[in-house]
Amino acid sequence: MKFSFRLVLFSLVIWFGLLAQSFAAPAKQAVVLPFSGNLPPNMSYLSRAVPAAVQNKLNMPGILTAKAGQGKAASAAEARRALGGADYAIFGDVSVTGNNCTITLNSVDKAGKTWSKTQQTSLNNLTTTVQSMTQSMANEGLGLSLAQGASQGAAMTPGSSARAGQAVPQGRGASSDIIVNETGQQYYLNPQFRYQGASAGDSSRLRSPRLKISMTDMAVDDFNGDGKNEVAILDKHHLYMHTWGKDGRLHELGKVQISQSNVNFCMRAIDLNRDGAKELVITTYDEDKNRPYTFFYSFKNNRFSQYCERCPYFCSVVRMSPTYTPTLVGQGWDSLKLFAPGVHNMVRVGKSFALGSRLNLPKEATVFNFCWLPGSRGGDGDKLIVLRDDERLKIFSGRGNSAIHTTMEKFSGSAVGMEHYKGMPGLGVDKTYQLPEKYFAPMRFISVDLGRTGEYVLLINKPVSTAAQFFDRYRYFPQGEIHALYWDGVGLALKWKTRRIRGSVGQIDLADINNDGVLDLVVGLNSSPDLGIGSRQCMIVAYPLNTQATDPNAPIDMSDFEVSPNR
Repeated sequence: MKFSFRLVLFSLVIWFGLLAQSFAAPAKQAVVLPFSGNLPPNMSYLSRAVPAAVQNKLNMPGILTAKAGQGKAASAAEARRALGGADYAIFGDVSVTGNNCTITLNSVDKAGKTWSKTQQTSLNNLTTTVQSMTQSMANEGLGLSLAQGASQGAAMTPGSSARAGQAVPQGRGASSDIIVNETGQQYYLNPQFRYQGASAGDSSRLRSPRLKISMTDMAVDDFNGDGKNEVAILDKHHLYMHTWGKDGRLHELGKVQISQSNVNFCMRAIDLNRDGAKELVITTYDEDKNRPYTFFYSFKNNRFSQYCERCPYFCSVVRMSPTYTPTLVGQGWDSLKLFAPGVHNMVRVGKSFALGSRLNLPKEATVFNFCWLPGSRGGDGDKLIVLRDDERLKIFSGRGNSAIHTTMEKFSGSAVGMEHYKGMPGLGVDKTYQLPEKYFAPMRFISVDLGRTGEYVLLINKPVSTAAQFFDRYRYFPQGEIHALYWDGVGLALKWKTRRIRGSVGQIDLADINNDGVLDLVVGLNSSPDLGIGSRQCMIVAYPLNTQATDPNAPIDMSDFEVSPNR
């Protein structure tokens, strides 16, 4: 009898529960439309990312279901026409100016009741601001109560991405992967491009054994014409040629002494005779008066030979706008200023090269310290980037030589330099009391479109050292990072960077170092100062770049990078 009573009571409880559920109000629906706004091309994804964050925050099972809508709305009337049976329509506007943005969030229901709020914030606080505004809209405009943390918002730090109708996943804090965000998608380049790195055996980093060479410069290209890349390493007086073997070691192919009296300063590669094998352009100087001599070497048939006679100029190779064809450029020597005014095209004259037409460049430009950054599709044109004497990057607009930005961060960080004495014309130099200045050879600037999307980045070394902040002549940086910078419409901003690289970065290059068909970011390193200056050794590390695979769970971390323009 007791068992039957309990069974009947239990059945009644279930029946009343189902009955109450059937009479419960159905979950309301909201449609979130794409946002309009004034956005630079590289941040156009925010028109989808901000609504995706709002949609993700509004989704509450059994209470409110939010879905993505089609087409932007400029008014409440247009938004009501996009309801399509939903209870609420959400629309808004997001605009970016420099490092700040303005967000307007609006809602309208079927009865025409509206709600609106506008707020300004920095890009770093964009996610928090959007979630706070969504909370206010739910409480005040929709009459709902969203529990804090019930639905996590999407991370929209510049560099993250969102597709229309999809929320951007939450981040993993400071252990972020490096993101290339050119089209609103995330490109997962290399597992080493994060703070904690990756395991040693996952092939995300190639590393050569140590070589008993103090690296002055490095270049990776096809120097013997066999269709495969070799590694050229320059020290104080010699040039070495290596190939990366299948065993992961560098095998020496040849060695030549450039000059016994002069000191090697810089090395660049260019195919001067268009035969498919690159020649090496090596600038040297004498330590007494800094007079330059540039040598040209070929490595055809795995043998070093001088391509032509040396010339008495500082020489380098630059990809010149607008064709971006590698061009041999040169500059004369000045006994007081070190560099004679003007950078010139080099022309073949007899058995050597001579100065040709002068290039239209700012007065700060030398033959070594500038490069062109192509403009993005729909952007505002090419940019000329010059490394100042204080190693800050100065950006000029187009060919007008109008300065538009200077970074607060310092880059390059080369340890190769030549001392010289500056003086006033006609007065000479008194070396008995005057201290010499030192001009450090700028490292290679690489402007590249890794994803082939029309968005270019500048690859450059960022030295990391505490001692260098107090001692100007301290150049043996114990650590470095390779930064990829892009023009965001206001200044140079960080697209991605490598994790900290232990060792003093000597040079960088972008080439397939082991000839496996995968492009590598190649970094030449000298050993840290703890081994002593006289016993410095070098090694090469390479990071294979995968521009196809995506990692949707990787937010960017820009917390330690200064993007404010220098005034």
